[in-house]
Order: sequence, then structure tokens, then C-alpha cells
Amino acid sequence: MRHPLFAFDPAPVTIIGLGSPWGDDRVGWCVADALSERLGPARARILKLDRPGSGLLDRIAGRHRVMLVDAAVTGAAPGSLHVLPLTELASGSSTASSHGFGLADALSLGRNLGMLPPELDIYIVSIDPAQTQQSGRDLTPAVAAAVGPLRDAICRRLAGDDGGRRHAGPPGEWRDPVSIGGIDHDYDRLG
Repeated sequence: MRHPLFAFDPAPVTIIGLGSPWGDDRVGWCVADALSERLGPARARILKLDRPGSGLLDRIAGRHRVMLVDAAVTGAAPGSLHVLPLTELASGSSTASSHGFGLADALSLGRNLGMLPPELDIYIVSIDPAQTQQSGRDLTPAVAAAVGPLRDAICRRLAGDDGGRRHAGPPGEWRDPVSIGGIDHDYDRLG
């Protein structure tokens, strides 16, 4: 049963693809498009936002469950998938955002203001910053190959078929490492 405070949210989950119109930075939008094809509006409220900065907080305030998908320079191979604990991202991780006032800044502010949802999953696709320069350009093959596996992993998570992995502790933290599309991820600092 939903908490009464969140009763106005018609969809059980809000999924937000973050990005910009440049190259591989669009991957969050591409994952959002892929999820839109798979999930109906009764199952998920899906948004695509162009570098929202602190405006992200307006989109997640009052929501119970939010999933964010973004691109970041992590030092890992382009197309690598990461599920990032909120504590890692908001504590000044070594990921570099192309969004100015980036995701880490917005979530840190949201935490300080008490505006974060009780359930928050953060999915990061590693990119090469050199591949974000041209508007409208297709995703590079490595990053494009991450879209389907990440879409499928999010759908499994929504269906509750995530291998028994559940949040433990603060929102965004996993009890143990997970595999996204057959790629294992530890949760050490990215970079």
C-alpha cells in the first residue's frame, strides 16, 4: 500500500532519463525511450530532461520511487553500466557531469532539503567525453549496446525479479553487488 503522502502520484515509479542533445550524453534519453516502449503510463511516469540542475528536485519531490538514468565520465570503458548508491554520488564521487550543476549537486541539495524520495535508484552509463560534442549524433556503438541491457535490468527491478537484492539502509544503497545485463558491478568509487 502506498503512503498517503504519495497518493497523488498516479504511476508507482518515476523514471527520468537525464542528458543533452549531444552524442553519448543522450543515452539517458535513449533508455527512457526504450522504457516508454515497454512500460505503459500506469506502470511508470517516464521523463526526459535536458541538464535540469536543481530543477530535477521539482520533478522528484513528492514521488515515492524514482529511477534516474544518466551518462557520466567514470574512467570505466564507455558503455559500462553502474548502479550507484546515493551515498557514493552525493559524497563527491569522481564522476564528472557534463551538466554544470550536475546530478550529484542536485541530489546533495535534495538530501539537505529533505526532498529525496524514499526509494531512489541511480543508473549510470559510462561515456567518453570526446563523444558528446556533436548535436544529434548517434550514440557510439559501445554506449548504444548498453541501452537494451539497462532497459531490461530496470524492467526486472520493477517486476521484483532482481535476484533478491533489495535496498538496505539509506535509499540508493544495495545489500550486495548486482549484475546488469550480465556485467558485474562492484560499488567501489568510480574512476
